[in-house]
Order: sequence, then C-alpha cells, then structure tokens
Amino acid sequence: MSSLNAEVLRSITTKTGVPIVLKSFINKWRICQWNVEKWCSIFGDKEMPFRCLKRDLVSDEPCWERKCKVMPMTFKSFVDSLDTSDEWMYFDYKYLHQWFSADSELYKEVSWKEFGYPEKGATDTTLWVGSKGSHTPAHQDTYGFNIVMQVHGKKRWILFPPETGGLKPTRVPYEESSVYSELNFYCPHNLEAFNGLAGARMVELAAGDALLVPWGWWHYVQNIDSLNISLNMWLPHEKDSTTRVSEALIKILVAQICKDLPQDTAKLLVNPNEDDISDTPLAVLFLQLETVANIYLDNRRKARRVKRQKTCEDSSATAPEEYDLKALLEDKMNNMEVVQSISSVDLVNVIKQNLKEYANTDAPLDEDDVDGSTSTLCLTKAVIDAFSQNNVIELVKQNLFTKLSQSY
Repeated sequence: MSSLNAEVLRSITTKTGVPIVLKSFINKWRICQWNVEKWCSIFGDKEMPFRCLKRDLVSDEPCWERKCKVMPMTFKSFVDSLDTSDEWMYFDYKYLHQWFSADSELYKEVSWKEFGYPEKGATDTTLWVGSKGSHTPAHQDTYGFNIVMQVHGKKRWILFPPETGGLKPTRVPYEESSVYSELNFYCPHNLEAFNGLAGARMVELAAGDALLVPWGWWHYVQNIDSLNISLNMWLPHEKDSTTRVSEALIKILVAQICKDLPQDTAKLLVNPNEDDISDTPLAVLFLQLETVANIYLDNRRKARRVKRQKTCEDSSATAPEEYDLKALLEDKMNNMEVVQSISSVDLVNVIKQNLKEYANTDAPLDEDDVDGSTSTLCLTKAVIDAFSQNNVIELVKQNLFTKLSQSY
C-alpha cells in the first residue's frame, strides 16, 4: 500500500520513530494563501504579548525566556516594525481558543482532518507568530508527539533522537513537560560543544509544509523569514501516564527548593509560566502526584487484564493492515520525506551562518551574556539536575509504584 490517506497518516503519526515532512501537504488551505494584509485583518486590534530579545546577543547559554522582555503590540504594529527593529519578536505557544472566538475566520479554518484527526480543531491548536531570528531553545517535550503546520514564511527545525548524547539536558529553568538543552543553537560564544554532536536532522519548512515530530525527539526551532506563522498540535502518547508521575515528582522537588530561596533567585530556576510554583501548597503537589500515580497503576492493571484476555482468545483473527512506510516514501506523489540527516560539520556551519548574520562581533561581550543568568545557581541547579536524571527518577518512581501497590 503506497497511497497516503487520512487513516494511514494517523497511523504514521502514532507509530513513526523518525521525523517526517509532508511537502506542500496543506498548500491548498486558504490560510496558506493569506497575505500580510489579510493576517492584519484576522488579528485586528488585539494587543499580543511578543517575547523580544536583541538579535545580536552572543551567549553560551540559550536565550532563556526569563532573559526576554515582553512587549504588547498589535499584529500590524509588529509587521510595521519588522524592517526596523534590532530585536527578534515571538508571540509563541498561544492556544487559538484563548485569542479567537469560535465564530472567527481563523478558528473556522483550522482542522486536523487531513492528518486523520477529524475530532481535532482550533481548540487543540497552538499558534506561533515570529520575526526573523526568533526561536525556541533546544528542548525535548516529555509528553505526547507533535504535528506542525507551516502557514506563512520559513522555519528551520533541527532535531535529534531522544537518546542523543552531548546535548547537556537540564531542568533549570524548570517547566513542566520540557527538558531543555544547555547548548545555545542561536548565537553561541563557543562552538566547541557542537563538534562531533551526532544524530542531527534538519528541515526548513515552507508555507504549506507539515512536520511530524515523534515522541521524545529534541528540537531547536528558528524562524528564518521576516514573518513566520505556524500552527501545531500535541497528541497523547502511550508513555504519557508514566511520564506524568516523573514530572510530578520533579515538580515537588523544584517547588520545595524554590520556597526557601529569595524570590529573585527562585525565579531564575523556573520559566515565567511556572512563577507560582513556590506558592503551591505541598498538599496540592502531593494530591497531583497521587492522582497521576493512581492513573498509571490503573492503566497498568487494565493492560495486564487485556493481555491475559488476549491469550485466551482465538489467535487466528486477522490483524489490521499495516502501512508500508518505505513504499509511501518511494511514491513521489505523496511528497513525503524523512527529515534529512546532517553531519556535525554541517550543523556547525549552520550555527556559524547564524553568527555571521546576527552577531555583533565588534561589540564587547557582556559577562552575563557569556556566562548566562543561571550560572550563579551552580549548586542548586546541579542538585535539581542530579535528582531529575532519568536513571534516578525512574528508580524513585519504581520504588513508589511498589510501595503504592502494596498498600492496595
């Protein structure tokens, strides 16, 4: 079977272990044809909070959200400033239903039916609007997998497999569901950390393209045109129930550390959307842990019952037809490709191009720009990262499950 349809595509999104790009997949969508004037009318006079930072910032630490200032502006004001601003600007990770009413034109246009998810629409969709150079630091989503639609401009994705070494994972700044890399893929002061970094894949999405990002894949995302607009949706993964327990345990640790630190110091440990973590009562955090742990244990018991039941049933039942990914990729009519691998040398060259285009190499380096705002948190950060390592949190989690199972 080499024909790509919604049912096959849904199966691919669920099972693929490599990122896949669908070229011009949504090219016929009306929103991919909208010009800047149309987008100005769509957004109207809404004041949107854009995350902003100097384009020429050189730092070995990523451009953390805490380092950015937030500037409210209308979409038209944002567009008018694209050619004159010395900052990149990003209105990122905003759910459509929080910014548009159900009767708005954009809301009505968004559907994930062609991807095999007719039940998903604008309420499940997040919006990203950015200028040239705006980006998301390299990170790994701990929940679900990701489908991206590029509707205006070009966006570069650099991806790595979940098990990639050398990315220096950290939970500081802390954000539930995100494990960040300490490497700055935008404009680093030192390129040495990127030499020999293996496993990278890269794609530049154009308007009309779609991208399937499998569970656990690291990604660094940067807008490379003056105006970029994209939409995405996260879908649940079978590993989410156990991951939620890990995240609840890490949240308790970070929250308790933050409670006894000065407010200014505690804020450096977390992303701005987690600023209220130290105010969350311990009882609430333990209730959250209890809830997700019980859900996991219930799911595990159900899975065991289903497995026992299957062994008793007639094994001669016909299995559902599987898609043939190789055949689908070979059929040029499908316009489907596995995201291409790039060497560490090519990766370094991409970063060098960023430095050439954005960095002000004549300006003296500010000590804070080089060392990064979390450098003063050396011991605290090391403690959080040590406890949050997979081998540690998995052991704690398994011990927790054993104790909870004995209490039932």
